[in-house]
Amino acid sequence: MFITIILLTILICLITIYLYKIKSSYDYFVRRNIPGPSPQFFFGHYLTLWNVPFYSRQIQKWTQQYGNIYGIFEGIRPVYVVSDVDFLQEVFVKQFSSFHSRRRPFITRNFKGNRGHLFSAQADQWRRQRHVINPTFSAAKLKMMTPLINQCIESFMNKVNDMNGAEFNIYTLYKRMTMDVICRCAFGIDTDMQNDIDNIYMKKSIACFEIDIEKLFIVKLSNVMPFLIPLLSQIFRFSLLMT
Repeated sequence: MFITIILLTILICLITIYLYKIKSSYDYFVRRNIPGPSPQFFFGHYLTLWNVPFYSRQIQKWTQQYGNIYGIFEGIRPVYVVSDVDFLQEVFVKQFSSFHSRRRPFITRNFKGNRGHLFSAQADQWRRQRHVINPTFSAAKLKMMTPLINQCIESFMNKVNDMNGAEFNIYTLYKRMTMDVICRCAFGIDTDMQNDIDNIYMKKSIACFEIDIEKLFIVKLSNVMPFLIPLLSQIFRFSLLMT
């Protein structure tokens, strides 16, 4: 009985400390005099972002309301939302050495060693990968790609002209043009997927993005309770193997 009371007391203390940590974390932007929408306890601004059709539209709405620099919370994690050009230049150019990496997708957050690609790599690994690919995007290399890009745009414009002024969903054409540019410039493959509607590369690409991983319950849980990521990522990988 005595041991049970001690364990319950410890559990209550841990829960209290955890809740206090959550509450105090929401003072992050207040202490720095950074504007932003009021967060909801535990979820931050996720409940709002999960319930809007387009994440970017909500960010745009908040930007119009709070200005070019403001803060939101992903769970209890503070996130700066910046659209000030001078500030971005300071971060990405002048102070580039002080910043690196990007937000890691859920399925790669628990990767170890050299398994991460550029989108999921961190710190020195990211710097090395970025240094390796930088020459690919030099001005000279981009100029060499211009004829290929122009060919893709020409095919796109021909498809638009074929519509003869009728209403159509331009998003479908944009997707095919984008994939056409990527395949030609990055892989040297002329897929002609703008004309070939049954192109296998396009079908496989669409299949990769059919499921929005960020909307899965296990991913949402990891966002609001990041300390569970090691466990949840293992569960997620196991579920993929079983499907």
